[in-house]
Amino acid sequence: MFRIALSTLIVTASLLPAAEPQRDAKADEIAHAVMNAMGGEKAWYGAHFVRFDFIVDLGSKVVANRSHLWDKMTGRYRLDQKTRVVLMNLANKQGTVYVDGKKLEGPDAAKATEAAYGAYINDFYWLAMPWKWLDEGVNLKYLGKKPQGGETCDVVELTFGKVGLTPGDRYQAFVSPKSQLMTHWEYTLQSGTKGSWDWQYGESGGVKLASNHISNTLVQETFHGISKRRDVISYAPLEVLEQDDSDLSTRVDNR
Repeated sequence: MFRIALSTLIVTASLLPAAEPQRDAKADEIAHAVMNAMGGEKAWYGAHFVRFDFIVDLGSKVVANRSHLWDKMTGRYRLDQKTRVVLMNLANKQGTVYVDGKKLEGPDAAKATEAAYGAYINDFYWLAMPWKWLDEGVNLKYLGKKPQGGETCDVVELTFGKVGLTPGDRYQAFVSPKSQLMTHWEYTLQSGTKGSWDWQYGESGGVKLASNHISNTLVQETFHGISKRRDVISYAPLEVLEQDDSDLSTRVDNR
């Protein structure tokens, strides 16, 4: 449930009151095993700052490139994108917007702040989706085992109650029996769009988060028939920090 400007990717945001989640015992067990493999809930919930770039490269063409810095304890948040800086608090979505160092005012500022919040929701879900399996309103159903990437993986389906921008989206998460990490996901969005991506991980501050997603997309070429295009979403640099010295709330120039 996540959206890039491409309409191929969309994300879960808690905008509607959530129904009581439905989770079977096996799916719940796998969810906890995945979180333990990623560093454990204590490490994740104790992390203070998360900094990451979100870069989408579709067939060697970069279509999105933005930098995020989030204070998990207070909700303070910074987005850098091209000449724009947004400083806001995710708890109330209030903040300020600067373009080329000059403060934006009025409806344009409100629109930019809302867009920044949407970018955070989207990009963070791609970064940290396995940490969100036990969020309010997320249903988990164990579907059994399926082959993927040379392994026989446990597959858990994620659906959503009255939560998120698009509660009709559905995900199948493939969990490696060796690493206990989600190494692949497949989705059918509420819009009907389908996709599948492999997950790779990096570690910072004792916490694992996505470092890359890779998908080989079938595309039509006029003279050569059907071919595959390699699409990549990457997150370098990726840091989970106890302290941040980048002046999160006041510096208005781009990094």
